[in-house]
Amino acid sequence: MDSAEIQKIFQSIQKKVRCPHCGKKYTFENIHIQNAAGSICFLRLECENHIPMLASVAVNGPKVEIQTKEENITTDDVINAYERISEAKSVKELLK
Repeated sequence: MDSAEIQKIFQSIQKKVRCPHCGKKYTFENIHIQNAAGSICFLRLECENHIPMLASVAVNGPKVEIQTKEENITTDDVINAYERISEAKSVKELLK
């Protein structure tokens, strides 16, 4: 799943999904990716006044052949990625 697909998902959620308790729209800052597996993305939607809602989104589209490049991941790479993710305030910030 690339950043364009993620952006489309977020825009769709922002337009169509509302908090089931108060009807408030979710902002980009209130939509968080919990995990992704293949074409399924698991999200946490946070309303400022209610318990977060968990959602899963299946992305349908043409299959894209991904070319992989074998690369060794070091412990420093893992630590740097963890720090970047934990310091990010939104998905928008991570995608920059």
